[in-house]
Amino acid sequence: MSRRKSTHDSRPVRVVELYGKDLRWESAEPHLRLTDETVARLTREGYTMALVRVGLWRTRRVSLIRHAQRLS
Repeated sequence: MSRRKSTHDSRPVRVVELYGKDLRWESAEPHLRLTDETVARLTREGYTMALVRVGLWRTRRVSLIRHAQRLS
């Protein structure tokens, strides 16, 4: 039986690091997921980018500003 692939719609990706407040990368709080509410809160706090885990060994940089613009 083949393994079912998960989609980003089924479970939000996990945020590993955040960039923006002091113009440096900071560790994110544990178990933080990239949801619409999280993006709104992080942009209000002054963060602009997030490093998210998309696989076991892979990460990707996501612009929180673009993500927030897509929501509105």
